[in-house]
Amino acid sequence: MFQSRTRSAPLFSVAIYLYQPGDGGLDRVAILLANHLLDRGVRVELWMARTDGPTAHLIDPALTVRQVPAPQGRRRLAMIAQFPALAAMVRRHRPDILYSAGNQSNMLVALAALGTKTHAVSRISNPIVRPGQQGLTAATRLARFRAIARMSAMTIVMGAHDRDLLAGSGPVRLLPRPTVTPSMEVERTTRRPRDPGTPCRLLMVGRLAPQKDQATALAALARLPHLNWRLTIVGQGPLLVDLQAQCERLGIADRVTFSGFICDPHALAALMGQADLLLQPSRWEGLCATLIEALACGAGVVATDSTPNIRAILAAAGQHPVVPVGDADAFGRAIERSLVRPAAPAQLGAAVRDHRVDLALDRYVGAFASLAGRVEARALPSPVFP
Repeated sequence: MFQSRTRSAPLFSVAIYLYQPGDGGLDRVAILLANHLLDRGVRVELWMARTDGPTAHLIDPALTVRQVPAPQGRRRLAMIAQFPALAAMVRRHRPDILYSAGNQSNMLVALAALGTKTHAVSRISNPIVRPGQQGLTAATRLARFRAIARMSAMTIVMGAHDRDLLAGSGPVRLLPRPTVTPSMEVERTTRRPRDPGTPCRLLMVGRLAPQKDQATALAALARLPHLNWRLTIVGQGPLLVDLQAQCERLGIADRVTFSGFICDPHALAALMGQADLLLQPSRWEGLCATLIEALACGAGVVATDSTPNIRAILAAAGQHPVVPVGDADAFGRAIERSLVRPAAPAQLGAAVRDHRVDLALDRYVGAFASLAGRVEARALPSPVFP
């Protein structure tokens, strides 16, 4: 639920394009940003192809939501087909800024704003070049991202590595990921040490899909029969049956619980506040939200080298260095070492302080205000976030 607030006069206008309020991190960030802009007195709207989804309940009821006509079918093809409708909406409503929630819509948003006074803002939500990509594939992908950045009035990145890759390709801003909520900080400051006689509490959070590579973490855990551990997997997706079958084959099904998608952020924060370790075996990421959330809640993290953007955060939090993608042996060793040498919760929280929702979203407001050529948004009482 969101509190009703008195808002100041509009400073500039923003339309946020989000395909659907899905279960991913970029969906949640886009909705939190829309809510925050509204609370800061900005005239803001959410433009979506689909208005239903797991995170739709997070949308402030006072927020204007417009549906962009799109055909049924796969997301990528539907987004291409809806270009004429989005371009027409830009010309009809004339927002000062048209913001893209993530990688898949960056090109669409940049093209829709061409030839208008609307500033297109792209956001890099996944790696520009994925780990392991080389040669022509990597060069083509990098060229595409640079071309989109040149068409955009601003590109927001979440790590210095991405900023360096886009150097010379237009205005690039490095902004923190709006992730850490007050409820996460409460979980960290009130958590109690685990009773030595109880199982180690492990957690994985993410869509059950190839990108997240839960299979590698399960293979790693099967190599640790001598440890007393229990794993909870939060998420839904096409690999559920395959992962359940893998647990049976590995003989660890009695130690693993599949909890499905958890839409309540308070419930998810509570789960992280009880975990000893978050396992993050992804093949690629932009700047993983669950990793930041876990550290904010006082849980340690074992992660693969899915993006250079997480290395500095893990180092500041005193965590095990990243391990190679897909290496179950290395992942298992990292889990064992991390359980033996946990870092203090205070150190974990300090490592992600810049990603507090209110502070990070105000950085977005400032970037938008600067781009729109208007004065900075006036400071208002901080909104209440879930």
